[in-house]
Amino acid sequence: MNSQILDLIKSFEPDSKSSREKYDQFIVYVYITLSKKIANSKTQKVKDKYKHMRQIVLEYIVSHKRQVIKELSKKK
Repeated sequence: MNSQILDLIKSFEPDSKSSREKYDQFIVYVYITLSKKIANSKTQKVKDKYKHMRQIVLEYIVSHKRQVIKELSKKK
């Protein structure tokens, strides 16, 4: 699994015990986290980099749903 995804999973604190709800919360968490980085960036080049990264990461999470849920379940 992508190291960026693993880092995000490690920093994620879910509110729910359900796998499906954790997954949904994780998608929102990733979006918000990367949106904050975009907002805090000074130059347009860096903002574009984070926008592209956000899109790629979200696509990866959606396309590898089972793997992400499995990793979220391992985290206590």
